[in-house]
Amino acid sequence: MHPINEASPLAGFSSEDMKAADVEIYVLIRGFDDVYSNVVQQRTSYTYDEIRFNGKFVPMYRESNDGRTTILELHKLNEYVKV
Repeated sequence: MHPINEASPLAGFSSEDMKAADVEIYVLIRGFDDVYSNVVQQRTSYTYDEIRFNGKFVPMYRESNDGRTTILELHKLNEYVKV
């Protein structure tokens, strides 16, 4: 999720501006795998037609009932709500 505010490089662009410019956003996620002691990464990109404007992702994780672990709910990975 990228909030568009005054600090955003996308500030001042409307969705129509992005469509006219044929915007494509590249994303690189990097993490560390403790088991194999390796850096892992994933790259992807989103074209204008794949961008969801005025939306917010639904949290895909929660604390367990006993408060000792974090539970990932992977079925919520792409869920969002309009804001």
